[in-house]
Amino acid sequence: MNDDVRQLNKRVQELEELNRLAQALSSTTGVTQTLEAIIQCSLTLCQSERGAIVLFESGDVNEGHTIIRNSAPTLDPIDHRINVIVGGYVLRSQQAFVAEDIITTAGYINPPERLRNLGAAMAVPLTSDGKIIGMINHVNSRDGRTFSPDEVRAAQIVASMASQFIVRAKVHESLQKNVEELKESLAKEQSTHRILGESASIRKVREDIALVAPSSANVLIIGETGTGKELTARALHNQSPRSLKPFVAVNCAAIPAELFESELFGHERGAFTGANATVRGKFELADGGTLFLDEISEMPLGLQPKLLRVLEEREFSRVGSSELIRVDVRLLAASSRNLAEAAKAGEFREALFHRLNVVPIVLPPLRERKEDIPLLAQAMIHELSSGVKIFDPEALELLESRQWAGNVRELRNAIERISIFVRNKNVTADDIRTLGLHTDVVSSKRLVFALREAILSEQSGKSVSELIERELLKIALAECSGNVTQAARMIGIDRTTLHRRIEKFGIQQPAERDDPSNSSPR
Repeated sequence: MNDDVRQLNKRVQELEELNRLAQALSSTTGVTQTLEAIIQCSLTLCQSERGAIVLFESGDVNEGHTIIRNSAPTLDPIDHRINVIVGGYVLRSQQAFVAEDIITTAGYINPPERLRNLGAAMAVPLTSDGKIIGMINHVNSRDGRTFSPDEVRAAQIVASMASQFIVRAKVHESLQKNVEELKESLAKEQSTHRILGESASIRKVREDIALVAPSSANVLIIGETGTGKELTARALHNQSPRSLKPFVAVNCAAIPAELFESELFGHERGAFTGANATVRGKFELADGGTLFLDEISEMPLGLQPKLLRVLEEREFSRVGSSELIRVDVRLLAASSRNLAEAAKAGEFREALFHRLNVVPIVLPPLRERKEDIPLLAQAMIHELSSGVKIFDPEALELLESRQWAGNVRELRNAIERISIFVRNKNVTADDIRTLGLHTDVVSSKRLVFALREAILSEQSGKSVSELIERELLKIALAECSGNVTQAARMIGIDRTTLHRRIEKFGIQQPAERDDPSNSSPR
């Protein structure tokens, strides 16, 4: 009666263990987690000291490899040669292997020291679609337990359950790997191909990106507003080993000075009025990836030493906390100002400039690579019209004749307007003239660039008189029918900066209208 009770309890324990295995296998798709669950269940049911799962590649034990080992902490895992010998038997005989003395059965005459203490062994095949794909092998010490028929049966049950899950996990992991590789490949391809142009200057930019991207060096991207600084930063990220990690972009010109530190480094709840919750800053959000600081020249001088410290020591504290947070972030910065001159003038920390300027990438303005305008225009109209519209040669010549003070950004805005208002498939020179896109909005290019430099460098009182600046702002607003966004784009500054200058000079704005066209487009 006692033996019957013991047998019943043993069966119950087996069922419970198999149920745990079934639950574990159904809740995971990873190969490693699947194998660990299988070997642990098999060791428990068979009361064995050492276990291993061996998979045979192409049905050949010589090409097989042990993909997981498990043993008591004080014991060495099963020797690879033992796995090969036992695996050969299982593969040839298509059945389980059982031996009371694995050393004798394996034909060792003078076994190495590490194998002399091995005793009983038992292995069962793993099958899929009628083919043996591997085995689960068990080995005990010489003076340990032998394996009973019940334990062989239990191991076979585990193996029959395990095989399909091992195959599923391998397929899933392979698919995941392919998806990640495809994502990475597409990201790199897109990031390169979107930097369009065949001019020597833009080819050099692409070459520089390819050279610099794999490193962790800080990069300073220099270029006028609208030349594609963020696009370049994204290309550097997408072609780097960090491409599957976060890319976090920050427009420094759009952050109020009093919120700058919190924005970058985060804050604790109650750190200041309105801080109702703990918030992670951009550095934490970019951990493992890339942080892009656009228009970094707008960063408050008082905060620049803290940024320098983070770049050097890779750690910081949130506002309202003394706890140090370590991060692994690659920093990319961009500026439309000459930071070297700003540093000499005391308007930017020289030490920070040198820390950022490890690798400079200079983006050419569109007026210096006019030969790229037709290619850019055709690509943009193809994208924005879903491949429906194209430019006539004369239309492209007309677009190429403009100066495009707002660079690629201004060109894209113009192409977007064309894609909306021009109804014909072929966009002609007349269409462009009808929309008023055939000449530069401000007739004097030099005045526009002088204004832009004055505003961005905050040196208007020295380099351009306030009277001239005020008049130029009025001209720009008038030419754009009061549309502040268009005026800012034309000058080459952001809308917020233009609003500040308008308020400073007390300029009365004309009634603002939305991107008008006085004539009916085709």
